[in-house]
Amino acid sequence: MKRRGIFALLIAAALVAAAALLLRPSPPSAVLSPPGSAAGSMAVVRPADLSAEHAALAAAIQLADPRARSRALGQAFQALLERDFEAALLALRVLPRGADYDTAFFLLLDALHRRDPDRALALARERVTTREQAAIYNVFFDTFARENPVTAVSRLALVPAGLARENALRALTSVWLRADAPAALAWAQQLPPVDRTPALESALLELAHIDPLQVIELAQTSLSGPALERTLFLAVQKLTLTDPAAAAALVPLLPAGDMQTRAALEVARALATKNTAAALDFIAQLPPGSASTLALNNILTSWAAAAPAAAAQYVAALLPGPAQDAAAAHLATLLVLEPANALAWAQSLSTAAAREAALVSIASAWAQTDPASATRWASTQPAGATATTALTGALSYWVLADAVAARDFVALLPAAAQTVAAASIAPQLAQRDPVATLAWAQTLAAPAAREAAVAAAYARWFDNAAAAARIWLDAAHLPIEFKNRLRSPAAR
Repeated sequence: MKRRGIFALLIAAALVAAAALLLRPSPPSAVLSPPGSAAGSMAVVRPADLSAEHAALAAAIQLADPRARSRALGQAFQALLERDFEAALLALRVLPRGADYDTAFFLLLDALHRRDPDRALALARERVTTREQAAIYNVFFDTFARENPVTAVSRLALVPAGLARENALRALTSVWLRADAPAALAWAQQLPPVDRTPALESALLELAHIDPLQVIELAQTSLSGPALERTLFLAVQKLTLTDPAAAAALVPLLPAGDMQTRAALEVARALATKNTAAALDFIAQLPPGSASTLALNNILTSWAAAAPAAAAQYVAALLPGPAQDAAAAHLATLLVLEPANALAWAQSLSTAAAREAALVSIASAWAQTDPASATRWASTQPAGATATTALTGALSYWVLADAVAARDFVALLPAAAQTVAAASIAPQLAQRDPVATLAWAQTLAAPAAREAAVAAAYARWFDNAAAAARIWLDAAHLPIEFKNRLRSPAAR
């Protein structure tokens, strides 16, 4: 018998045992009365009446598909829970820990915390052991805070330290903030440090949707570390939607890193849609680095759509250096809708680094729409790193669009360019048809190109199907020295 089948039978047996226990006489108080009913006013659900629910639960456990099992188990457990809470609790105790257990556990605690909060908290304290299970405290304290924030605060004493308490604090303060912001903030600010940070961060994240300027002021005096970064970022993000100029002044306050970069990008984009000059002034205030580079790219994207000539003139006038090179590379991809004009502009740039960055970007962007033309242009450029990068990049797109045409074009290139080009496309071609690619490679006119293409194609084939590649190599009519090089691990 398969292991899963044995496991399912054991669970089913455990559930039957649970049902058997329920068949023993028990006082009516052991069964939870429905909400709103007077104790004893409804007939007690007898254990014998629960056989259908237990059978459904046992059947659900035996399902092999995890999603189907979780869905069926949830439905079966919910039915049992609605009939008899104590029977559901007993069934839960025989379930093994795992995803199925968590499904049932959440359903039970969600039902219990609305009826008997203190018992729900006690049960959670006893049985919550994982990060996933600790999420139930969000549900608890969201409900408690909606009913009465002050009472919810008193129930925090029943929550253990750690993630459970952090979840409770965050849920409580988020709900309370929406109902009474001054009271929620005052309460969060007087908490001991270990509780203050999650509570106050949660309150300020909620407040950022309403008053981002107030959040920025409070966060800088009340939070530190990652909590401060997250809060400031959201506040700046929200402020950008209504007052990008004010948000621009606050971006430098964010610590250098991913959040500052993301905030700078959003501010630059928002400013550029309204006032290019203001957006450029904002960029000038940022320290050199990825934030300023990427923010400028956002501005150039908007600017090039509205006034490409002005954007091109601005980039050409930048001080030589990495910032100009990056801007030239980005703008080139936007100007390539008119390839001739884009190439003329790139060639006019004052430094070799900026020219090369722009030309490579033009070739790549051009190749995405017209790979044949981009490849032919790249093949006419003076030999060097720029020409090689442009040629191989454009060819990679041409192979995807028309492998035969790209292959035929490479066969017509001069020796030096042919060697580089053949080696660059051979792996792509071999991915589809290694035998045909190796046959084509051996027809190339330049000896160096032949060897480079064969080696590149064989290496890809060997990676994908080593046995077949070895058989081909053993039978191939190639010089023995070349075969030995191909067999060497260093060749691959």
